[in-house]
Amino acid sequence: RRCARAAMPFVPAWWAALKGQHSVLGIFGSYGGEEEQPFTTRERCLCLGMGLGCTWISVFVKHAVRVARDDLVELPQGFGYHVDTVLCAMAGAALNLFIGKSLVKTVLKRDWDSRKGIKGHVSMCASVWASVLAFGSLAHALNVAVQRPSEVSMQLFHKWMHSLAMHLAVVEPAKIALAVLGGLAVERVRQRLFPRRGGDQAAGLSRPLLK
Repeated sequence: RRCARAAMPFVPAWWAALKGQHSVLGIFGSYGGEEEQPFTTRERCLCLGMGLGCTWISVFVKHAVRVARDDLVELPQGFGYHVDTVLCAMAGAALNLFIGKSLVKTVLKRDWDSRKGIKGHVSMCASVWASVLAFGSLAHALNVAVQRPSEVSMQLFHKWMHSLAMHLAVVEPAKIALAVLGGLAVERVRQRLFPRRGGDQAAGLSRPLLK
């Protein structure tokens, strides 16, 4: 019963957060709304395309790192696997820093495109960079499909689809769930520490200002 009571506020809050923050569900949640949102449907689509492109680049870079390591140095199979893991992690960190996916998404969420001056230019640059990354990654993927052997290209596309499925179906919902749980936990602690705060404020507002 305690688990059921704890899940009652979590499930609707998690679902609402998914519809507002998930890369795919957020697009459907924002489309056709009556109120204009700061994070528009077009900007959400740009972020989704940028995410697809980042995933493809990450998969291809990891493949290129392994191929380069095999060409340069021959290592035992077990030790080579760990070396590849470290090199791929370093390449992924450098790639994320260079691409700036989180920074671009943060800028697009702030509704700076409706403002003038520096903020408007920053928002425009973020949109252009997201578009270039999305379409550039698509062009690169098509080039790999045409130029590389079918065994290599199919292996890369399989890893790409698997990474996308894991990110969209597992990683992103889990991150949103943790954020929702953290918010609910903070709210519960606040209510226990200050149980009468809301009531006192309501009582204060209900009192007449002049006697």
